[in-house]
Amino acid sequence: MNSLEEAIIEGRNSLSSDRVDMSFGELINMYTNGELVIDPEFQRLFRWDISQRTRFVESLLLGIPIPSIFVAEDNDGRWEIVDGLQRISTILSFFCLLKDQKKNGWVLEKGSIVEELEGFGLSDIPLKFQLNLKRSSCRVEVIKWDSDYDMRFELFNRLNTGGTSLTEQEIRNCIFRGISVDFTNTIKALASSVEFIDLIQPTPKQTEELYLDELVLRFFSLFENHDDISKNLSEHMTDYMRNATKDKNLYQYKLEKFKQTLSLIKRLGRKSILGKNGQLSTSLYDGIFNGVAANLEYYKNSTESVLQDKVSSLKEDEKFKKASGSTSNSKGRTKKRIIRRALEIFSDHE
Repeated sequence: MNSLEEAIIEGRNSLSSDRVDMSFGELINMYTNGELVIDPEFQRLFRWDISQRTRFVESLLLGIPIPSIFVAEDNDGRWEIVDGLQRISTILSFFCLLKDQKKNGWVLEKGSIVEELEGFGLSDIPLKFQLNLKRSSCRVEVIKWDSDYDMRFELFNRLNTGGTSLTEQEIRNCIFRGISVDFTNTIKALASSVEFIDLIQPTPKQTEELYLDELVLRFFSLFENHDDISKNLSEHMTDYMRNATKDKNLYQYKLEKFKQTLSLIKRLGRKSILGKNGQLSTSLYDGIFNGVAANLEYYKNSTESVLQDKVSSLKEDEKFKKASGSTSNSKGRTKKRIIRRALEIFSDHE
């Protein structure tokens, strides 16, 4: 058996699955009984607008086939959504059963085929059509509990094509919560701190898409780990989050490092991490946070002007600018050069 065949067999063996045909009424019952899980982290990602929801309801009423729904079975046998959140949430919210009640109680728009749907909500639509919706069936692909979590993440990432794409951080949070919520909650707490929000000043869209969480994760995954990048930064961050979710020792000692580093950088203001275009530069963010954190005691006992001078030196450094301006900024070797150069500059205390 050659190496390719072995690798493919190993990959196939990491996935245990099953498939069943179910009605939406059955899925609704599973949800209300706590057997179909849409936890708060996931439920927040229900983003279809009324037009998209109407189109889906219209498809069910007309008997138009819909794509399969993918779920992951947890250790207790419950099903967690992997792909199909928008479709299931649309039905749950139409029947006013979604636990996030603010998203319940909407009415249909004109359908692209059945324009007469406009204005109909749960209390208006005839009973026979309500029953049609509940009796509509779909294929459910079940990823069994003994499947590798790496495979779950890959499936989520590859299946994430249904109208409203999720960011990589949203995918990480949803999948790795199945192992433990501790690291996810730690990241979220740091990302929601007033100091960090004031420093980054995210747009509403960035906040919704967990951009702040991702920035915190960048620090945790790069600080004292930047030499471990073997692929690209995104995969490095995913690998780190997977490992940290399983082992608190990988990140707990970094909590105070992050908080104290943030406190020092916050004094310099948001301009310290802005590029020449006036936008946040992730290269500057990575370089400054890692440089300060690696020399925390020195900068805690220095004046603000000393730190400001180091930031200015980093921004003007030709080696740093060359690495930061690379078109291959997502590649591991480029990120290593960025961090290494920042560490050299911030560690020079003369």
